[in-house]
Amino acid sequence: MTTSTSPEDLLLDRALAGDESAFVELVDLYHAPLLRFARTFVRQPSLAEDVVQDAWVGVLRGLERFERRSSFKTWLFRIVANRARTR
Repeated sequence: MTTSTSPEDLLLDRALAGDESAFVELVDLYHAPLLRFARTFVRQPSLAEDVVQDAWVGVLRGLERFERRSSFKTWLFRIVANRARTR
């Protein structure tokens, strides 16, 4: 098994180990780009914010099921796209 040492992977490893500050860092890193992305699906800023917040809740609840078959970023953006499409 290859050990990845990218900053994102290290944050992800820490978050998976229960480090709340690592999860907060992931939110800080991706929240603004996710909002911009959500706005491509929903036009209202408040709805885009709801979509992204809903996605973060889903990520928090399902993080342990992330299998790393794609990058965390890809997985995260896919969750936002799926949540936005259902709105």
